[in-house]
Amino acid sequence: MKTKPAQQRSIEKVEDILAAAEELLNEMPLDDITSTMIAKRAGVTRTSLYHFFPSKFDIFDALSSRYREELREKVINYFDPDQHTDYRVAWDGISGVFSRFFNRNPTASILLLGRKASRQIRYTEEAGSSTFAKELSRLMKEHTDLQAYAADFDKSGDLFQIVLELMTATFAYGVRREGRISKKTREEAKAATLAYINTCLEAETT
Repeated sequence: MKTKPAQQRSIEKVEDILAAAEELLNEMPLDDITSTMIAKRAGVTRTSLYHFFPSKFDIFDALSSRYREELREKVINYFDPDQHTDYRVAWDGISGVFSRFFNRNPTASILLLGRKASRQIRYTEEAGSSTFAKELSRLMKEHTDLQAYAADFDKSGDLFQIVLELMTATFAYGVRREGRISKKTREEAKAATLAYINTCLEAETT
């Protein structure tokens, strides 16, 4: 049997490390997990782990980025490029995309909603969230009737940053309360975020 190329072996080690970290994160709080534990679960040496990830926070940052990109792709795919829809209908669909994603991915719930995640991970997540919010703002303006109400609505993308924070905070509370994002929690998040969007639209048109 031929030896695998070094690059392929490196990719496999990284995947093993990420998978091990994900398993451990579903078993215990992030702050209790050590790099040694991750290396042991992944079947790699600590030296090998540190070669790819200088600290455990770099491992969880990589997982966060992976989940954020997966969620981003699901949001983008929700919109039909050939269809223009009512913003309230679109937002109902987007809140469904978010809630299903987090319910199907407990690790994403921990890292992106903050459940059991450390303060350092939550701070690191803020930059990615801001970029995501700007893209979501663009998609909502391109594929819904938002700009029919106000041509320059959310020009900076800051509004959807607040909307995302409001929605994820409601989801996080729901997860702590019920262990998942229930239909009730999703409706609460949708109502709160739509109320905020409507208030901002009214301010733009008066």
